[in-house]
This record gives sequence, structure tokens and C-alpha cells, in this order.
Amino acid sequence: MAGSEILVGLVDELIAVWDGQPARDYGGTADVVAYVERHGVPVRVI
Repeated sequence: MAGSEILVGLVDELIAVWDGQPARDYGGTADVVAYVERHGVPVRVI
């Protein structure tokens, strides 16, 4: 998750390939998408 948090600080938009399911472990795609949304970075989920 720490790496994803750094990434979010560097991007203008995040494109996530996600099935919409909850994360199995901390730092999974669901956690990253939620983090991005909380920080106001546009996210596109495919």
C-alpha cells in the first residue's frame, strides 16, 4: 500500500483493472481505488 500511496501522489489519473470485489489483503486494488477517491485523483475502473 505504501508504494501505491506514493504512486497516487505522482499521477494525474489512475486507471485500475478491478473486478469490483473487496481486497483480499491490505493494499489490494479495492484499497487503492478507495485511497485514490479519498484524495481526489480521478480514477477510471475497467
